[in-house]
Amino acid sequence: MTTPSLSRRSFLRSAVGVAVMSATGVPTLVACSSGSTTAGPARASTVTLPTYVAFEGPKPDLAGTADGVPPGYLTYPKDLVTTVKTPPLSGGKVSVMTDIFDPLPPAKDKNAAWQAVEQKLGGTLDLTIVPDSDWATKFQTVLAANELPDLVLLSDSSLVNNLPAFLSAKCTDLTPYLSGDKVKDYPNLANIPQVIWQACVVQDKIYGLPIPRSITGGAGFYNKRLFDAAGIEYPATAEDFLAACKELTKPQQGQWAIVNSKGNTFFTMVQQMFGVPNGWKEDGGKLVRSFETPEYKAALEFAVQLVKTGVTVPGSDGIDGTARKNAFRAGKGALVYDGFPAYSGYVKDMSRLDPKNDPRAFVPMAPKGGKANTWSDNILFAYTLMKKADEARAKELLAVANFFAAPFGSTENLLLTYGVEGVDFTRDAKGNPTLTSKGEAELTVPWKYITAPPQALYNAQFPTYVERAHEDLTKLIGMVVKDPTASLISPTNDKSGGDIGQALTDVRNDVIAGRKPISAFDAALKKWAKDGGDKIRGEFESALGGASPR
Repeated sequence: MTTPSLSRRSFLRSAVGVAVMSATGVPTLVACSSGSTTAGPARASTVTLPTYVAFEGPKPDLAGTADGVPPGYLTYPKDLVTTVKTPPLSGGKVSVMTDIFDPLPPAKDKNAAWQAVEQKLGGTLDLTIVPDSDWATKFQTVLAANELPDLVLLSDSSLVNNLPAFLSAKCTDLTPYLSGDKVKDYPNLANIPQVIWQACVVQDKIYGLPIPRSITGGAGFYNKRLFDAAGIEYPATAEDFLAACKELTKPQQGQWAIVNSKGNTFFTMVQQMFGVPNGWKEDGGKLVRSFETPEYKAALEFAVQLVKTGVTVPGSDGIDGTARKNAFRAGKGALVYDGFPAYSGYVKDMSRLDPKNDPRAFVPMAPKGGKANTWSDNILFAYTLMKKADEARAKELLAVANFFAAPFGSTENLLLTYGVEGVDFTRDAKGNPTLTSKGEAELTVPWKYITAPPQALYNAQFPTYVERAHEDLTKLIGMVVKDPTASLISPTNDKSGGDIGQALTDVRNDVIAGRKPISAFDAALKKWAKDGGDKIRGEFESALGGASPR
């Protein structure tokens, strides 16, 4: 099974369009309009977030933290805890529509794991599984037909033209059931940290059931084997990084320092090295966009220097993500930008190619006198919405969600991850579960995209990965900076922010490639501000000033 390494920035900011009233008084979602909306807070400002109550399960080998560092397990726990003692359904049915990135699983009547899950639920799981390539079309078709299932994944808020109006009209406000200590009725949901719940709130109401991730997407990876072969210590400063890149670049051996890809993905690493803000920087109620800062300008100049020096794989600025991954795996480059969820995959795949390969997380280092950072850009994969329901039904569906949020170390999580013992998985001499070929097929059922627990680090095949990933995430999360506008609405940003931002990015990429001088970026930045950037800033500042303290 795979976990997509996707950017969910568009998901984390509510899409705001224009609501018009139908004859029945219900907001109708329209694709375009000449009307306007008012900027304002979109998420948690006065709502009391669910109380965090940590799961009291098997003791991890490496402790997690409330800030989001996941617990680590070097072997699979033996003393599992059952967290759902009463089936949430009483012979009824729950309908769910969710995404899938894996091959479709066998149908329920041929799927032992699915049948076992239904038995634990005490009813029927009517699951509509949609391949990711078809998701946008299917989601919008269901919305247009007003045929929402009980639970539906919202993986991209841009698929809903007016998210606040849609949520108010069609979805259940979960605040009365989850706010504060009320979440304790659903212990597995209470085990989700507040920093994650905060991203599930729209206009002071809890609407989303979260699918947590690792808080930060990280800053990329490096292959320590190639560093060791060149006799290079991990760089302490950006200046050391440049020197290391020069030493790692050996064209005659088909090796360079950095694997790039379309959009100059390596520039994300460089931005975090130079402490570029995460989206926007706030100072006394005034906002500065990341690419307006001196840190961004310095990062851009450094990226230009790297390319001119010839330390990036030739032509890699034109390759896609798959080719980028393959080039790093094959050792064409010693460093690559990719999301932290890709870590375990690199460890597994690269060890097969060469047991001496040693992929590690890249922890940004600053230029002398500077301060590096990481970004809180991977809090959630997405969240699930509940269609309008009365109190009794809402509580029943929350109990279902509580089941799917069962944490690592629970009997329910074992079932959801590995299926039925003896059919879908067997155990090794140490008790670690291993999927059978039947299990590998059956366990692609995407219940991990209904709701999910906080992440845990576990890999029986590569326990050293668990130790390193835990250490790396502790460092990376400790460097995290937030985007002060992530919880705010700017109608102009939702309408045209992507277009004017892309125009600026195109010029930036030309500058990095050496096709245009840095002065061209300065001119493009002024155009961005004129074309809507300043208006976006003003709307966010108004929203920032109007938001109540959390």
